[in-house]
Amino acid sequence: MKDGIIVIDKELNLSSNKVIQQLKRKLNIKKIGHAGTLDPLASGVLIALIGNGTKVSDYLLNDQKSYQFTIQLFSTTSTLDAEGEVIEQQEPFTISLAEVQKAVQYFSGLTYDQVPPIYSAIKVDGQKLYEYALKKEAVTIKSRTITINSMQLLEFENDKIKLVVDVSKGTYIRSLALDFAKQLKTIGFVSKLRRISSGSFNLDYAKKIAEITAQDIIPLNKAIQIAQKPIIKFQNTILFEQGKKVSLDLPTPEPIIFIANENDELVAIYELDQFPIYKSRRGGLNN
Repeated sequence: MKDGIIVIDKELNLSSNKVIQQLKRKLNIKKIGHAGTLDPLASGVLIALIGNGTKVSDYLLNDQKSYQFTIQLFSTTSTLDAEGEVIEQQEPFTISLAEVQKAVQYFSGLTYDQVPPIYSAIKVDGQKLYEYALKKEAVTIKSRTITINSMQLLEFENDKIKLVVDVSKGTYIRSLALDFAKQLKTIGFVSKLRRISSGSFNLDYAKKIAEITAQDIIPLNKAIQIAQKPIIKFQNTILFEQGKKVSLDLPTPEPIIFIANENDELVAIYELDQFPIYKSRRGGLNN
């Protein structure tokens, strides 16, 4: 079994977990995880982690994500997407293109504290938020600081707005849709959602689950290069495999570096301690 990743173009009406179970059976591989869950009503880029790929996802894929989505205005649902029940409606009114463009300009580049939706897998006191919602139990949802790196308007009708955004990790598009609607003095929910990239991995790398074979596994060292993360090759990697602190003469300090052996096998992840000293963050990647 090769360690690496597979970029899946997830189809609608499938949970991320169900897609991974299908992939396990298709490739006859037991150890497969995934990074960045997509809701059943969302399609697009889902990263499958093969073997030791599960050990490096936090370092390899801790990047921004891009989405294309449509906001349905003047009503909202319990889940902030089309799967939930309508819980509030407003009388439609005219919204101008200039008002929508002003909202796009407001959000583009904005860093703010976003409140995640109650129907999400974030844990509070050991229980997932959606479990509180299903039990109708009260819970305090803490906001999280996120950044909208860019936002672009694609289409606009009076009750529908289609946008493409590049956002920081941890951003909920369902919450963003409601926040955007509020800027227009109304309410809204996500009616369509497609992830078009996760870090450096976009739809150009992706295949539908039915098309995927073992040949589509991107080896870890290549995935790291695609993600433009620093990877350093050493003939002797014993110190790194033992987790020892090392002094590295690098041109510029890097917060995280990947260590490979002479066979291009990934052996460890090291983090900056006090330049030029680096300490082990994760080992055993070639076991």
